Order: sequence, then structure tokens, then C-alpha cells
Amino acid sequence: MNTKRKLLLFISGMALILLFTIMNTNTVKAAVTWPTTSFATWTQGRRLDGSLTRNKYGFIINKDEGYYMEEYKDSGNIHIKIPLIAHQDWNKSDNTKYYLVMQNGNNISGQTISNVTRTKIEDYSRTSLWMLDVTVGNITADKIQICIYDDGSYGFWKTNGVADDGTYPFVMSTPVLGWNNVTNFNQSLKDGIFYVGRNTTLTMNAPKLQDSNVGKFDNSILNNAGESHFFGQNVVNNEIRTTYEITTDVTKLDGIVDGLVSSDTNNYGLDTVLTYEIPSDNLKIPLSYGGLKAISLSAEALDNASINTKDYLESSFVDKVTGDLGTGHTLTYSWFYSMSDNINDLKKVSTEFTNNKDRKADGTLGTDWMILSAKDDFTQYLEKQALAGKKIYLMMKVYVDGKLSTLTNPILVQIQVPTLKVPDKIDFGTISVKNIYNGGSFESLTKDSDKLSLSIPDTSKSTWKVTSSIKENDDDSITKINGQLNILGKNLSATPIEVASISKHGLVDLPLNAKVSFRGYHNPLTPRTNFTEDINWNLSPETPIMASN
Repeated sequence: MNTKRKLLLFISGMALILLFTIMNTNTVKAAVTWPTTSFATWTQGRRLDGSLTRNKYGFIINKDEGYYMEEYKDSGNIHIKIPLIAHQDWNKSDNTKYYLVMQNGNNISGQTISNVTRTKIEDYSRTSLWMLDVTVGNITADKIQICIYDDGSYGFWKTNGVADDGTYPFVMSTPVLGWNNVTNFNQSLKDGIFYVGRNTTLTMNAPKLQDSNVGKFDNSILNNAGESHFFGQNVVNNEIRTTYEITTDVTKLDGIVDGLVSSDTNNYGLDTVLTYEIPSDNLKIPLSYGGLKAISLSAEALDNASINTKDYLESSFVDKVTGDLGTGHTLTYSWFYSMSDNINDLKKVSTEFTNNKDRKADGTLGTDWMILSAKDDFTQYLEKQALAGKKIYLMMKVYVDGKLSTLTNPILVQIQVPTLKVPDKIDFGTISVKNIYNGGSFESLTKDSDKLSLSIPDTSKSTWKVTSSIKENDDDSITKINGQLNILGKNLSATPIEVASISKHGLVDLPLNAKVSFRGYHNPLTPRTNFTEDINWNLSPETPIMASN
């Protein structure tokens, strides 16, 4: 009896010890070690073909297999989709936790994430490809990293598979993502020079966007000619790099002036912005399209010196085009023009104006330059159109081995000419025969609207003079009846006389103060006879006074 009692007590004691051990195992949990002072090294997964191959847990970014980190927005929530390899029964684990590491400036912080969906994509040997859909919410941070912890029987290895140093046990970490401060790493776009017909790339530290054509110009014409498509994704220095290819079709801009014209005489090219609408941060890239700045000059400046278009085409634009397109090829150009009454009707300068072959309206890019001079028939045409109130546009087309390859932006050419407006009629009404016989002086009945209106360009350096004259002794001339026409205090005759001198710029109005006077007349007059006087007006620069020796 004593023996049985001792055995029972021993067995009972062992049961108590075992129960105590089980209770402690279920109650005490290992603490999660999250990155809190810096970003962790990302956990790169690996999958190898073969039924007995042990795939490596971690995140998969593989262009050949089409696995990428993606970002999208749904009903106001920002999501990140992340492919990774984990245990084939990972969904049976109850120990999975998610954490977000955030960097603002130099400060690192973190918080747990609760809204995560995991979906199995494909089974392998012992492992599976999973897709995580992480709802990030309204996180404000320059950069972020998503970390996952799981120490369950279907969870992760104790070491993270990349660092293998046990710093963050059972934790897998994504590459670092640009978030509210996405960076453009493409040096070609950073210089701000953009031309049509060239393919280039844009690399940023944000996940892939789900839309196909994601880059948008703020200019609708450029936007119609451009496309931007996902090209690839990799990791550089622990940070994601997503690359897009940007293409533009030169044929879609050929012959288009309206909507692309620059009138800026100070800055080269047409300013535009290329925007990537990333859910976490709109990446805006300011660009200058086309390399050409507007031309504004006075007619008198052309009289004194020729204009070289080299001064209006950005040298770095020429260097970029020749550097990209000119290797092993000959780059040539031709200038085209159009007028405001038919803005998109571009005509080739060298074809329309053939008198001056030295103009170089066609030539070798970077070597030859079109010259505008006063004696040039094309320049004279531009001045004539300016006097008629028409706007003039110029653009250059660039050819590689004879094939159209790129264009400059079209520009407004402002040939500033002084203008003079005079009244159609100065009306003195009816003057009695008695007053003509006896003499007298009379003011214009339209004196309140009798004025000269002059517009002098700001670029003018001259003093301008107005001369007037009449044609005496015509049958209807008042000079036949001893009449005298006086404007601006000057008596007019057949010899042109200076009636005004203007040195200031802008719009100038001068009252004519027109008067007609009669010195007496003794020949018969027919009642109700109309007498008129045609006035000839001329606006010209004052002749400079040369200093004597």
C-alpha cells in the first residue's frame, strides 16, 4: 500500500510540473523587435526551379517574372501591393504582425498596421508566392518601409534571410519607398531641357503605378504626342527604383503652332510640367520644351544690324540634340513660318523667299544660322505683315539624314514698327461765300476727334518726326480760292514740312488744332461747291546730326 501511494504522488507531481510548464509557454510571448532608429536591410526572396528546392523567404522584385511593388488609391485609401515568398500555409499563422517605419527629415518613427490582405498567388515546393495588399492610410512621411513579423510554426525564419545577424528576429522588411517626397533620379530630365522625338527614361523611388500611361504634360498638345509606360523596377542601396519610358511622336506635332507658341523674349523654350500622379505624392518635373525664345525687335534695329538666330536658340538645347541624335549622322535644319490669319499653315522660308541665298534658312544644325537683315526679302515681308497688324510665327525643323526627327517650339516674332493713325476727314462744314471773299479763319467742326495717334516701340532708340504736305492747285483744292490749311500750328504746302517730333515711347496722341483761313478772293464762286484737300502724312526717324570735325 505504501508503494502505490508513493508512485501516485510521483506521477501527480510530474503532472503538476508539466502543467506549470504549459501555462508558462502560453502566457509568455517573445517581444517583437522592430526597426526604430533606421531602416532595416530589405529581405530579398528567391525562387529556384526544382521540386526539392528550398526557396528563400522574402520579397520578390523580378522583371523577368513580372513581380513588382505597386501603389494605388481606392476610395481615398492608399494601398501598396507587395509580392513575397513565404510558407505555403502562412495563412494558418495567427502570429503575423505588420509595422510601418517612417522617416521625416532625419527623424525615424514607426507604428503598427492592421489593415492588410494576403492572397496566395502560386504554390511551389514547401513555399508559395503571396501578394500583400497593405492599406497605408494617410501617412505623412518622406520615406517609409513596411516590416512583417511572424514567429509561428508557419511563420518566418529567425534571421531575416538577408542580414542574417538576428537584429530583427522573425522580421522581413521591404525596400525603402519614397512617399511624400518622391525623388527623380533621371539626370537627363533634371537639366530641364526637353525635345520631341526623343525617347528617355524617368527613374523614381516610388512603387510602380497601376495605370498604363501615367505621365501627363500640362500642355494638351504635348500630352497628345507623348506617352509614358512602366519599364522596370529594381532596388539600389536598399531603396526601390521604378523606371518609366517616355516617348514622344514628332509627327503629331509637325505643323502645329497654335497651343505651342512662346512669346517670352527672356527665356528659351516653352515652359511645361510633366506630372506623375502618384497617390502618395505628385511628382512634378518642370521642363522647357523646344529651346527657342521669342524674337522682339524694332524695324530700325534691323536697319542698323542683322539678327542672328543663334542668339535665340539655346546652346544647351542644340548640344543635347546633336549629342543624342548626331552621332554618326548629319543633322540639318529648315526654318518655317506662319501668320496669325492661318496659324498652322507653315511654309518653308527658303522655298517662299528665294532672292537671298545667304539667309541660311536651311543649313547644318550648330554650324549654320539663319540671318535676318533689313535688305532680306523675307524680313521685309515680316515688316509688311507687322504693319498690317498680323502676328508672325517661326519654328525650326531638324532632320537626321533627311528624316524629320525633332522640332523647336514655335515662337512669336514681333517686328515692332512705329504706326501713325490720322483722321479720315477733317470737317469744316459750310463756309459762306461772303467769308471767302472777305477773308477769315475757321476751326474744324470735328476738332475734338481731330488727332494724330502714334505708337512708338519701346525698343526704338530714335526720335520720330511726322511730316505733312498737300497737293496745291488741284481743281478742288482750297488753295485755288486763296485758302490755307494749318495743322499743329504749321501751314501746309506742297513741300513736306515737319509738324511733330516724338521722342517718348508708347501711344502718343496729338490734337491737330486744324484751321482753315482765307486771304480774300475776287473771282466768281459757284454756291455749294465742295473744296477738299488731300493731306500726305509721313512718319520717319529723325536724321542724326553728325558732329563736325
